[in-house]
Amino acid sequence: MTSLQDQMRVKYDSYTHHTISYHILVNNEGQESERSFDVWASQAEIEAFARDGYLVREALIEGEPLEMLRRALDEVEEAEFEEADGSRLRGRDWIPRHLFDKHADFHMLINFDPLLSLARAVLGPFVRIRQLAARISYPGQPVQFTRWHHHQPGMTEPVPPFFAVPHKLDCLIYLDELNDANGLLAVVPGTHLHDGEELPLEEHGNLAGQRELRAPAGSCVMLHGNLWHRAMPTGEEGKKRRVLILSYGPTWMRSSPFANRPENGLLDGVIEGADPATQELLGIGGYQ
Repeated sequence: MTSLQDQMRVKYDSYTHHTISYHILVNNEGQESERSFDVWASQAEIEAFARDGYLVREALIEGEPLEMLRRALDEVEEAEFEEADGSRLRGRDWIPRHLFDKHADFHMLINFDPLLSLARAVLGPFVRIRQLAARISYPGQPVQFTRWHHHQPGMTEPVPPFFAVPHKLDCLIYLDELNDANGLLAVVPGTHLHDGEELPLEEHGNLAGQRELRAPAGSCVMLHGNLWHRAMPTGEEGKKRRVLILSYGPTWMRSSPFANRPENGLLDGVIEGADPATQELLGIGGYQ
């Protein structure tokens, strides 16, 4: 059985890498003043990510690790649909949340350097996971959320002098192929850079400058939280489309406000036994 770590060791040399080093201005003796990270991307890729607001990693997770993630999500789906007597669907796609608390196989994504290192390259050295959620789209459902939207609103007009521009990343890990039958992902590059243009509310059609993304199963699309995007419908001829949503933000950003963590969730045990760096990644400390 190939673990995700083994698979990433094999993939490591296929990616261009560079090192980013942060010098941290400290107030007190003994505080950490340097952090360096091996970034799983070239400097040009990071610059394009910052400019366009998205970056695609095709077939990032394959083989047995991909199957494990699929099985884990299917088991959460089965358990929660059974508990709710199937009423969760109501003709729409479905979004389960707090997956780290619900299945241990998702824990392979906690310290996942191919994504975490990119988050640190664009967000800075103090990064946390805000939540792991998922979205499941079903073939031919009468109502599907396909309007243009972004995940991190909060810009204002005018922009105050000391306004903190909201930055977060959502990593869309597609467990199924992203194709025309299953539904594409459409993005409008550059819309994460606030230029005063309003998001067209309740717009489902094509927009000028949009790009439609296709990718094999196991691919990841990293999005800035303010990037305009939409999921195009899963047709009757398509298959169930499962996507994990791994969200990163700076350590001082609160965790995702959607839904409450389950009582006695699996993440409590992970945090308790984790090293300080992993605890920081999971929201304990790191407030600089």
